[in-house]
Amino acid sequence: MGGAYPSYYETRGVDLNKFAQMYVEEAVAEGVRADVAFAQAMHETGWLAFGGDVQISQFNFAGLGATGGGVTGENFAEQYGDNENGIRMGIRAQIQHLKAYASAEPLNQECVDNRYKYVSPKGKAPTIGSLTGTWAMDSSYAAKLVKIINAIE
Repeated sequence: MGGAYPSYYETRGVDLNKFAQMYVEEAVAEGVRADVAFAQAMHETGWLAFGGDVQISQFNFAGLGATGGGVTGENFAEQYGDNENGIRMGIRAQIQHLKAYASAEPLNQECVDNRYKYVSPKGKAPTIGSLTGTWAMDSSYAAKLVKIINAIE
């Protein structure tokens, strides 16, 4: 499971420890489980290898807005910089999107998730299990996330 941490992020001042710390900080700020968000990013990006419609340079760790067929989705590097800030904003957007699924509570930080408004109703998936069929149609989506959580713990 997993692979080498991409040098692409290291050249932007974000090593693996800082990357993981950003997940913890952003998750704590919004009251979202950091392990779930991190596991989701590893699943959605193939352990940061990407290879689908979303490119590593977009800092889009959950495929926000990528709907298949070549639609690349959100590009946080274009919006926030091809640097540490862009990486953080990509993480923040993913966590804000997860919060929209998990809770009806308002965001604690300024919204950087351009797709936040499309999650309706807010709080429709308050558990990992309920992400199956809402976040992703894959019938084993939640089980895949749990497997990653168990592997990284």
